[in-house]
Amino acid sequence: MRAQRKFVSFFGLGSIFAAPLFYSYLKSHPQICVPENEIDFFSQAKIFARGIDWYEGQFGKCETGFMYGELSGYYLQNAQAASLIARTYPNAKLLAVVENPLVSVKVAYIEARRASLISPKVSLALFLKQHPEVLLSARYGQQLNQYFGYYSPTDLLVVTAGDVREDPLAIIKTAYAYLGATDDFIPPELQHLVPKEEVDPKKSPGLIKRGVRSIKQKISNLYHTVLNYLHPKKVPIETATLAAESLTLSPELKTYLQDYYRPDIALLSRLLHRDLGIEWGIPSKDKKTL
Repeated sequence: MRAQRKFVSFFGLGSIFAAPLFYSYLKSHPQICVPENEIDFFSQAKIFARGIDWYEGQFGKCETGFMYGELSGYYLQNAQAASLIARTYPNAKLLAVVENPLVSVKVAYIEARRASLISPKVSLALFLKQHPEVLLSARYGQQLNQYFGYYSPTDLLVVTAGDVREDPLAIIKTAYAYLGATDDFIPPELQHLVPKEEVDPKKSPGLIKRGVRSIKQKISNLYHTVLNYLHPKKVPIETATLAAESLTLSPELKTYLQDYYRPDIALLSRLLHRDLGIEWGIPSKDKKTL
C-alpha cells in the first residue's frame, strides 16, 4: 500500500469568481507558501501526467517549516480533481469560497467583455445561451458535494464571498487558525481594520484630544475603504464583482436563473447548515418572501 503524502497540507479549491480576494490574504501570511503561479495539477490531464515529484518540486522556493499549499480557481468545478486530491493527499485541509450564483454568472460575463472574448453588443442572456458551461460552473452545491464525499466537514472550510467582503479580518483569522498558522498576523491591506489598543485611563488624553483622534481614525478607515473600493490593488476580479452587483437582470432572466439554481442552493445550504437561499434572495419555493 502506497504511503500517504504529507508534503502539501492544504488546497484552495476556488471558485474562480469568488476566491481571489480571499487568496490574496492567505498568500500574505509569513508561514504559508504557495507556488507563484497557479499549477492546476489535479484538474489538467497534461500537467498531471508530469507526475507527483514534478508537482512537489514546484514548491522549491519554500523554506523548511512553511505550510505548503496550492490555490486554484478551478478545482471546485473539475469533476476529477476531488478524487485525485483525496487519493494523493487524504489528510489535507481544503478551503473554498462560494458566491451567489447570479453574481457569478454576471462576473463571468463582465470578464468576457473585458477580455474582448465577446462583443459589447452581446447581452447576458445570449452569452449564457452560447456558453452553458458558465451556468454549470456556478453550481457550487454539486461541486462541493463531491469533496464532502471524501473529506469530513472539519477538513473543508467553506466561506462565502460576501463574508470575505463584509468581515475580512474575522474570516481570514478563522482561515489561519483552521490551517494551523498563527492567527495574530494581519494582512497589510487589512491593518486599518484593527482596533487601536486601549490607553491606560490615567494616561488618557483629554476629551478634545480623544475626539480628534476618533475623527482622524474614522477618516482614515473611510479613506482606506474608499481606496480599496475604487482601486483594489491585488485582486482585479473584484472590480468585476462590483460591476456585476450593479448589472440589472431582466425579470425573465432573473426568474430563469433563480429557478435554475434553486435546487443547487438548497443542496449547498444543507451541506453548510446555512440558509444561503435566504441570504442570496433566492428562497425555496415553499418559503414565502415578504
